[in-house]
Amino acid sequence: MNRTFFWKKSGSDQGLPMVVWDKVCQPKNLGGFGLRKMVAVNLAFQAKLAWEVLIGTEGLWTLVVNHKYLRSQCLFDRKIKNTDSPVWKSVLKSRALLRKGIRWKVGKGNQIMFWWDNWWDN
Repeated sequence: MNRTFFWKKSGSDQGLPMVVWDKVCQPKNLGGFGLRKMVAVNLAFQAKLAWEVLIGTEGLWTLVVNHKYLRSQCLFDRKIKNTDSPVWKSVLKSRALLRKGIRWKVGKGNQIMFWWDNWWDN
């Protein structure tokens, strides 16, 4: 939508981009317009929803998702199914990004998978 707003001439004429989109998305102090890439913003929102499910916030959406899709499964163990809703599939696809940024607090150690979970800084 951002690209269409900047480059569309009128009616159905699409227009010609005058600047590379990566340049437009740079910060203003570097000569860009300061726009964010929507792919990155969308992925951040999906990861936020996954985080809310993972930590168990008590919102309606989290309760519905836990009841419908997870039941007693961990978010990271859940496989994507064809019957899942598009929103839920996108949340599951954001798990890789979420996994990069989280660290487990070991505690008793009965819920941590030693070789796969991030429980150490490095």
